[in-house]
Amino acid sequence: MRKMLIAAAVTLTVMSVAACGGDNVAVKPTATKSPTTSATSSPTSSATPTIDPKAQPAVDAYMNFVAARAEALKNPRKLGQSYLPAADFTKFSFDPVRGQANASIVSLGDQGQLFKGDPGRPRVKVAAIESDAKPYPKVVLKDCPTPTPTWRIYDAKTGKDMTLPLPAGTQPTPYLSTVEVIYYQGRWGVSKIDADTSRTCTA
Repeated sequence: MRKMLIAAAVTLTVMSVAACGGDNVAVKPTATKSPTTSATSSPTSSATPTIDPKAQPAVDAYMNFVAARAEALKNPRKLGQSYLPAADFTKFSFDPVRGQANASIVSLGDQGQLFKGDPGRPRVKVAAIESDAKPYPKVVLKDCPTPTPTWRIYDAKTGKDMTLPLPAGTQPTPYLSTVEVIYYQGRWGVSKIDADTSRTCTA
């Protein structure tokens, strides 16, 4: 049981700093229009000077996903409940990441636990822009988020810190994540995040 709890804690911690691994995107192919900035940019986003304008909509989608997921972890829903608008990361993601995040958050809620503290901030660089990628246009990002020493798991009723120590040999966060953002159904969304948990990253 303790091993299962530790594994769950590691998964949640990794996921909460934009580092949940996954398999290839699992969405059905469909006719896709060419991605355009005007159709995909978030109305609250602004251009980042160091980001290629072609990649900006994908970066916006990732930033919105991370922010919404952090809100969802602070107030995890239970099975059958809907996400609050600010916590609805599903608008900015596709499977498998969407399903993985949802399952972890529902599990957290069912256990009566939540995250508190500073979730950190993404520090994103564009690794590749693959406009002609099949089956969907894709942007690959690298993210080494800021450290999150206060981002911990608590019992929702008692306020007790429930964060378990990482297994022996596991390096502390943050981890460098490789993020795949795809253009599908007229919008950009995060589809895959792989974290290099073998070492702690620095920006």
